[in-house]
Amino acid sequence: MHLRITSTVFALAATAAAQLPAPTLIQRAAPRAAWSIVTSAGTTTGVTTTPPTINGTFRADNPGAVGNDKLWIFGGSLGNNTNYTANDLWAFDPVAGTMTQLIADGAAGSPSHRGRSAIAWNPVNNKLTVFGGNTRGGTTGVGTATLLGDTWEYDPTTNTWADVTPVTGSPSPRQYASMTYDPVTGGLVLFGGEVALTTPPTYSNETWLWLAGGWVPMATTTTPPARSQHSLVTRTDSHQDVVMCCGINNAMATPDQVRFLDVWKWTGGDWALLSDCDVLTNPTGAGTTWPASTVGNQAIYDPLRQRIVVQGGNGITVAANTTYVYGPSYGGSPTNFTSEFDSLSNSWSIYANPTTGTTPWNNTDSVIGRVSRYFAGFIPATGKIYKACGQDPTKSGSKPTYSVYAYQASTLAAATTVGAGCTGPGGQLTLTANGAPWTGRTWTATCTNLGPLSLSMQFWGFNTASFPLSVVFPIAPLGCDLLNTADLLLGPDVVAGGQSTVSLPIPATPSLAGATLHVQIAEMEMDLAFNWIGLYTSNGISLTVGAL
Repeated sequence: MHLRITSTVFALAATAAAQLPAPTLIQRAAPRAAWSIVTSAGTTTGVTTTPPTINGTFRADNPGAVGNDKLWIFGGSLGNNTNYTANDLWAFDPVAGTMTQLIADGAAGSPSHRGRSAIAWNPVNNKLTVFGGNTRGGTTGVGTATLLGDTWEYDPTTNTWADVTPVTGSPSPRQYASMTYDPVTGGLVLFGGEVALTTPPTYSNETWLWLAGGWVPMATTTTPPARSQHSLVTRTDSHQDVVMCCGINNAMATPDQVRFLDVWKWTGGDWALLSDCDVLTNPTGAGTTWPASTVGNQAIYDPLRQRIVVQGGNGITVAANTTYVYGPSYGGSPTNFTSEFDSLSNSWSIYANPTTGTTPWNNTDSVIGRVSRYFAGFIPATGKIYKACGQDPTKSGSKPTYSVYAYQASTLAAATTVGAGCTGPGGQLTLTANGAPWTGRTWTATCTNLGPLSLSMQFWGFNTASFPLSVVFPIAPLGCDLLNTADLLLGPDVVAGGQSTVSLPIPATPSLAGATLHVQIAEMEMDLAFNWIGLYTSNGISLTVGAL
């Protein structure tokens, strides 16, 4: 946690020479997750970036949100971080491969033109929610920038917006706050943002909940430092929680720009720190990991790989630093690095294109260039992360070459149930995978309904099979089948509480992607004299290894 500045801080500033070391770059290429072009969504070639012609394939500075398996793109700034703003609504449908404008810019009944808003999909009422933002220059680019504090909901069933701003009790107007769905409370949680256009800006560390059509201020015991341009993500799998990462605070240690390298978990009523690299108290980052960039991007959770992905954005190097020392190896505006936070190890890894050189963040990726301030989301229908629009300084007019890019491993890890278990002394044997088999992780599965006097055996095979177990072991009753070639037998193992666990450590070797294995549990029933009196089998699980 970044604490208030004290005399000790300035003493550290005077003597600090340590810097975060150069990143250990992992190649961002198949079979690991890599970026690809979604050609069906079109290019940005020739797109006009200022009014009166507005095109959904080029804009920036609002986050994207996913609902109904579409990536929703609302408003934002036109051009290379210009003051022109839009208020049209687009939807990218990856199954149909289309980018469609649903509501035109300037349409009556829409929220005012804006960028830098907090935007999230609400799965409770299936509506897109927009809070606040900045008018910037409006449709002309020369108007007065004004912070907004209104709340709007878009209903895709009627293709209409509704102003749902409460009469009283809303958060103050702000830009660069972040908002996402909170599965614990069933509301939308919002944190932080810039609440005054001062120099330096004024930042918030407030937590608010949008619930049942009203805003509720949340009193927290533990509060992260105030910030903006951070990301809140919903972990939609077994975690069922909200995570916050990254962000910036220009006022915290003037003249330094504090780039936050911490990760926080929202518990539904309070915050807890998951990971931190605090360069004030630990300028070398010893014992910690960190992302390569913290602003100008949108973090997205990939539930298939259980990782938070932060692509591009501005590198963490700030040359004027006197207190917060980040090091010279993370620059770029934007960087081409992809940072991933692993939800199982609570640690960051940094990926890059194959060419590194002396300034690897400035290398133009052959697929995606260097894009920031994009609209992004994970779409379950395809199992991929998508980012749309944004800014790319390596292209003409800062336009990305293509409108949409996708990110995922080329081979997804899978654990597929095969067949059915037969009934032993404790009931029908059921083997359940506890996750997917990714490289660098330990895959586990749990077998339940084993008898109180039983032992368990693991049958591993390189290929599937299907024949009665009684052919090999006459003690097995009919209906108990061997479902793999049983090339390796492990055990017998002691059963505890009617359960047995399968564990498979998988090396962190990308070439293992696509490898297949098959596993099944056999129950050896024993009598009180420890005589073997029965043999029963669970269902099988077929594994396909994916590369992280």
